[in-house]
Parts: sequence; C-alpha cells; structure tokens
Amino acid sequence: MGAWGTLLATVVGAAIALVGQHLVKRAENKARISELLLEQCALVAATASDFQNRVWEERVLHMEGRVSGWDLSAHKLACARIQILSRDQALLSALSELNKAGENLGIHWRRGNVDDDECARLWERHRAVKAEFIAASSGAIRRRLTQG
Repeated sequence: MGAWGTLLATVVGAAIALVGQHLVKRAENKARISELLLEQCALVAATASDFQNRVWEERVLHMEGRVSGWDLSAHKLACARIQILSRDQALLSALSELNKAGENLGIHWRRGNVDDDECARLWERHRAVKAEFIAASSGAIRRRLTQG
C-alpha cells in the first residue's frame, strides 16, 4: 500500500506543478499581449496627435510641407497590430472612427484653398475622436488585464 501512496502522491504533485506552470505561462502571455496592445494604442494616439499638429502648423503658422512629412506607414502599421491583437469592439470602432476623421481632415487639407470653418470643424472632430480612441484603448486594456 505504501508504494501506491507514494505513486499517487507523485502523480498528484506532478499534476499540480503542470497546472501551476500552465497558469503562470497563461498570465505571462496575457500580460505580454496587453503590453503590446498598449504600445500600439499609444503609437496610434501619438501619430494622430502628430498629424493634427502638422495640419495646425501648416494652417496657422504657414509652415509648408509639414503634413506631407507625416509618417503614415507607422500609423497604419500600429493600426494593423491593434486589429490583430484585439477583438474589443469598442476599441476597434474607435480606431475606425479615428482613421475616418483623419482621412476626412487629410482629404480636405490636400485640396488646397481650404474653407477655414470646415477645416476647423474637421480638425476639432479629429481631436474629439482621438480622445474617444484613447478612452476606448484604456478601457480595452483594463478589461483585458482583469478578465479571468
């Protein structure tokens, strides 16, 4: 009977160790993905702010070529990463709205001879949608970290 007890204790101990390793690895992966998502959300917010600032610099300070120097590829790459890393519909919807607002502002600005009132409206819309994206990012990351 003693051999069976030892064998049973060994099997139970190994099972506990394996379950523990699995739970630790799962928690580490969750934290890693959350960190990656946070970085990409921050990059999208930063590039959106940079775009908005560049439009303002051209519009108000008459600095030429600022908008054309914006790093669209970094913005698009970060957006793609968010879409891959997250299924959070509020975040993805906010990202889509931010991109639409940026596209509308960019289209209006590139036309030349811009209507100042319309440009101000589009600029303000982009600013507001960017704030909504930041709030949605924050919520998505918090939910991701607190889910079991």
